[in-house]
Amino acid sequence: MIEFQELKLDDQKMISDFFHQGQYQNSECTFTNLYIWRKCYKVQWAIINDFLVIKPTLGEETWVLPPYGDYQNADFEKIIEQLAAYFAEIGKPFVMKAITEQQERILQERLPGRFNLREDRDLEDYLYSGDDLRELKGRKYHSKRNHLSNFWRNQPEALYETMTAEMIPEVIQFLEWWCKQKECREGRLDEGLVCERRAIEEALAVFGQLPYKAAVMRINGRVEAFTMGEWVNDQTVVIHVEKANSAINGLYGAINKEFLLHEFPEAKFVNREEDTGDEGLRKAKLSYYPLEMVKKWEGVYQYDQSAAGQS
Repeated sequence: MIEFQELKLDDQKMISDFFHQGQYQNSECTFTNLYIWRKCYKVQWAIINDFLVIKPTLGEETWVLPPYGDYQNADFEKIIEQLAAYFAEIGKPFVMKAITEQQERILQERLPGRFNLREDRDLEDYLYSGDDLRELKGRKYHSKRNHLSNFWRNQPEALYETMTAEMIPEVIQFLEWWCKQKECREGRLDEGLVCERRAIEEALAVFGQLPYKAAVMRINGRVEAFTMGEWVNDQTVVIHVEKANSAINGLYGAINKEFLLHEFPEAKFVNREEDTGDEGLRKAKLSYYPLEMVKKWEGVYQYDQSAAGQS
């Protein structure tokens, strides 16, 4: 039986090397993302035939991310067979999530009919031009530029700052205030907000030990917005977190632009992650005109080959 291990900070280099080898664009492919969400999603990992396999669990649901490794020089079919045997042994369906476009083609070509595959729009990442988000040029961004102009005119005391360790207590205080507005406490409303708060706290607890960059926006000296992101591959930055006081018009747009200008001026692409099916978030992300969606599939393994391709 495959022995999965708990994710630890010491695993960072090994896991990051697998991700960098593939130059993936999807937001799951950073050690930071896995590490800060590891408690909510009970993230574990294993190496199977020189491939990295990540296994999250949320509630009663367990799944794996697609194996990461050299698909050209591996017996990929044997890896899938081992995973199928593992899930059969623990008595759960073999589900694979966040399958990339390339990985979906490989599954179709090398394991035809073995997976029931569906595109998962709610988890697809929004990919933007870095220059577009930094400069907001052209007619399509006219309203965004006006919104930002109004923000700076109405908030002359607004100040962007790259985050340092000394700012962490202020960021935690802002996060507590933000959560109070959203009621992201145990047993209240959206448990996803509770998990997100934990993930941000995990990131702050190891500030400087993970490769992300972070920044704040102050207004009249008080932290009113916070963001963090990092390189997901050689050309693409992924934005992990962006929180702001929504009562201050234009603040989200301001920290979005300033963060990229100051911390990632050379990034060709920006991945702002998924919308999870939230209509308000989807509308906001579409309003910045993504270049494309980073497509993702979910696959359910068909143990009974006669049922392959059926829902």
